[in-house]
Order: sequence, then C-alpha cells, then structure tokens
Amino acid sequence: MLAPGGAFAARFLQGGTEAEMLAVPKRDFAVVRHMKPPASRKDSAEMYVVATGFRGP
Repeated sequence: MLAPGGAFAARFLQGGTEAEMLAVPKRDFAVVRHMKPPASRKDSAEMYVVATGFRGP
C-alpha cells in the first residue's frame, strides 16, 4: 500500500518484456526512470526502475 506521492524502486531482468514492465508504473506514477548502472556488468541482464510521484488508487 503506497501513499499518494510515494516512490517505488525495483530491479528486474531484461528479457523482452521491458515494455510491459514499464507500462504499469508509467500509468500510475508521475516520473518513471529506468537505467542500467555503470557498475553493472555489460553482459548482465539486470535493469533498475525508479518511479516517483504515485498518483494513488
């Protein structure tokens, strides 16, 4: 249960479903950023999503 204005962060693995994984946060949050940190190995499939400004139910 996230309060309006809240933030969400998650790590997920790339595999062809990135568009679907980003669709829900883009609908429910004001700002959604996805990134692969420079410290992550280039051959790693991990990606991070940070969403802020939850719009509420």
